[in-house]
Amino acid sequence: MTAAVRTWLFLVLSIGYLFTAHFALSRQSRMAAAVAVGLLVALMLDAIHGRHRHLLRALVTAAGVVLVVMVARGAPPVPLMLPPVLVPLGIAAFFGRSLLPGAMPLVERLARAFYAPSEPSPGIPEYARRVTWAWTLLLTGLALVNGAMIACLAPGGLLQLAGYTPRWPVSPAAFAWFTNTGTYLLIGGMFAAEFAVRIVRFPDYRYRNPLRFIREARARMPGIKAALRHG
Repeated sequence: MTAAVRTWLFLVLSIGYLFTAHFALSRQSRMAAAVAVGLLVALMLDAIHGRHRHLLRALVTAAGVVLVVMVARGAPPVPLMLPPVLVPLGIAAFFGRSLLPGAMPLVERLARAFYAPSEPSPGIPEYARRVTWAWTLLLTGLALVNGAMIACLAPGGLLQLAGYTPRWPVSPAAFAWFTNTGTYLLIGGMFAAEFAVRIVRFPDYRYRNPLRFIREARARMPGIKAALRHG
């Protein structure tokens, strides 16, 4: 399978999962929840690589089939509640780990890869550290809010599953809209706000046009990926 085909497959599975999970949670549909769990398992299978990938894929497939059957028969769709917490928390950890002593902040690594072989302008490293902190805090906050909503979800939240009545119940529709729409709007807003601040903070910034910045980022993608893997 070519890289382009895999990329498109990942996009189709991701979009399908988001829409199906939103419908399943907001409408409390068992069949839609089962389909969403199946798509989530497919995304996990696509992400498995390495020496033991065949064994891991077999185990994930077996567990996925069991989960799909259980959810289709009426079990709480707990697997659909995990990504809104684990995904932003995992990315926050990726940002936060780069802020440890002796490490280079993730955004600075990306900036250096973007400007290579030239050096970034003065002031960019310190600014990049602050942006790395901002992303870490935003993503951690989203994970905590999503986790609190999962606990207070009614019906089907973690507190109810444990036999407790949530003091501040969250409706399935509110949970679905925030986790599947609001979360991504906030992340998109963060991208836009940071780009605007960057233009004001650095008047001589070369890529003030967002389209030009995107084109340049695509052209430099191999170096950016290397910075993410080996920074």
